[in-house]
Amino acid sequence: MTLESLKSKISGVRQLLDSERLTDAMNELESISVSENNYTATDKLKKIRQTYGYMIHYFMEGMEDPSRKDVYCQTVESLQRICDDMIIEKGTEDSSNVFYSTLRVSNLRNLDFAEVYEDLNKSNDILHEAIDAGNETSTLVDKKDVAMRELFDLIWTKRLKKDTCNQIVRIVLSAQDNLNISSYIISALTLSLLEYYDDLKFTALLDIYENSQSDEVAARSLVAIVMVLYRHSSRISNDRKLMTRLELWQDSLLTYSRLRNVIKEIVRTRDTDRVAAKMRDEVIPELMKLKPDMLKKMRESAMDFESGLLENNPDWEDMLEKNGIASKMRELTEMQSEGADLMMVTFSKLKSFPFFNNVNAWFLPYDSKNSHIKLDKSSMKTLDDLFSMGTGMCDSDKYSLVLAISSMPEQQRQMMFGQFEMQMSQISEELKARLEKTSNPEFNAAATLFVRELYRFFKLFRKKDEFKDPFIDPFVFLELPVIGNMMTDDEILTLISEFYFKRGYYNEALSLFYAMGEEANSDPTHWEKIGYALQSLRRYDEALDAYQKASLLSEPSEWLVKRLAFVNKKLGNFKEAADYYARALEHDVDNVSLIMNSGNALLECGEIDSALRSYYHANYIDPENPKIWRAIAWGEFLSGKYDKSYSYYNKILLQYPISVDFLNAGHACLASGKIRDAINLYKQSSRSDLNEFELAFRADHDTLINAGIDDLTQNLVVEAIKHDLS
Repeated sequence: MTLESLKSKISGVRQLLDSERLTDAMNELESISVSENNYTATDKLKKIRQTYGYMIHYFMEGMEDPSRKDVYCQTVESLQRICDDMIIEKGTEDSSNVFYSTLRVSNLRNLDFAEVYEDLNKSNDILHEAIDAGNETSTLVDKKDVAMRELFDLIWTKRLKKDTCNQIVRIVLSAQDNLNISSYIISALTLSLLEYYDDLKFTALLDIYENSQSDEVAARSLVAIVMVLYRHSSRISNDRKLMTRLELWQDSLLTYSRLRNVIKEIVRTRDTDRVAAKMRDEVIPELMKLKPDMLKKMRESAMDFESGLLENNPDWEDMLEKNGIASKMRELTEMQSEGADLMMVTFSKLKSFPFFNNVNAWFLPYDSKNSHIKLDKSSMKTLDDLFSMGTGMCDSDKYSLVLAISSMPEQQRQMMFGQFEMQMSQISEELKARLEKTSNPEFNAAATLFVRELYRFFKLFRKKDEFKDPFIDPFVFLELPVIGNMMTDDEILTLISEFYFKRGYYNEALSLFYAMGEEANSDPTHWEKIGYALQSLRRYDEALDAYQKASLLSEPSEWLVKRLAFVNKKLGNFKEAADYYARALEHDVDNVSLIMNSGNALLECGEIDSALRSYYHANYIDPENPKIWRAIAWGEFLSGKYDKSYSYYNKILLQYPISVDFLNAGHACLASGKIRDAINLYKQSSRSDLNEFELAFRADHDTLINAGIDDLTQNLVVEAIKHDLS
């Protein structure tokens, strides 16, 4: 069968496992393995059946079996692993995808981790000796680059034995003076685990995090652990040993603090596309219009992405200022604008160089001696000096910039250096100031950079469609095993829910709002925001419930009264809507929008005279508004004053006519007995689409009956129009 067919069948097996139908899953998996002539899988299944059978036998005999739960979970994981291995083996045989192609090459070359790592060390040592001696190094650089790629590809694609994983841990932890290789290996482990689950590799990440003395290594490994936990939460949850280790984290304040920062970094990627689009479509075009001497003056206002996004209750902002959340939100927004967003916009255009065709290049530690870099020593020194400022650029962005500059003419290059130096100096100072406010700047900076590297790879790699993007869905961190429980305090929930809420990600915000404790539930503002999020999602019945809870906790504000009016109107509760609009008008008597909405609600209630009073009041305030004329015309028609109704429709038809105006004006004439005039108006209404006209006309059947126009007359009107047009 094809790889896609196999994946479909394996998906069915996984569904059986998720439904705890293990025997059915084993039967199906055995059938697949036999059809694929996969004797390795068949043999493994026999052993699993035997062990599982013993456990079932002990259960049936009523015997005590303290290991029963472990055996059950291990059986599930063993079957999941067979599923993984069958897909990997099939893909390696048939698929041209970059993962399987890379694995196929590694298998053909029979790469061994210890040998590859030793070759890398030798290449590195020889290269440094040549540099010190002033000898030619291009061939040596090429050898080192090849060894680096082989190391990454091997860790990324191949199943590794326990001894090899332990060796990897030792290398990462012992390379404290060479963070580049440690970071690189962690990247390869991360990408591997996001492709397929491997308990040995995941355990290696835990070992690295728990034993690292380096903030940078701890940051990258913790980012990896969180993302892998999210991708494979059910499989990790079934592993008692792993869960026991994770549960010990609950006693560590340091790990708790670090997890908060990692989760915030991953959450912030949710907003990257929106801000990138705003920068690309709105901010940058406007900046291009400005004169150079105005750029600095306009910088802050140009970067204000949030103004006008929501019509928030102003009371919320006061509350956020008092409890300190507002300042944290400003920091989060600042990190967003200075981090992934703007740099993603800048460097996304510079990822088309052949250098980025290889997966490992996206995670390669920046090295000015890389064989792809062709710059003179002077230019290279200038760039190294700029990068040493601490600009917050991830390594793939550094390569992008260097490769772009390498392709520029000398004069343009020098001009670019001057502009870039000024910008990087400013960014460096701002980044330094922000990091100084945090308790662990080295950890936070490293976490930011790794999330950024991963985000760029999954969004920009030329074959990104071959990978399951971990950033494509909202990051529901509360569902993480163990860690989700650690992140349930209201401070972190409030901070991240506000981030989502301000940017219009209401589903994500709601899940966090609902997770908050009793203190939040007794706060009317909390329920106002829930109501607003639900209203924005058009879940009006739930929004009404939330708004009513808010109104029970305190006297409703003007803002809340308006929202109660709106959702009641949307739900068809027109009497309640009219009452709330009346309350709102007590504080804003000349608000035309409120007056008109009040009139519309009254009209729906059948209180036509009251509705007309509202419409005429609005017309007094805004006498040239055709929307108000339409409301008056329709209200007068319903009240039986057909000539008066037509007089307003006539005003509209002379200045701002639309199709429905001809239809309703025709109704007024027809009800007045002016049949010829009515038919002429109906013809004009039907010009664009006769079928649509007939549907609209028939929809007003009951209204016309109430106006004294019987069924025969209505039918003859339609027949007359069709006859005249035929």
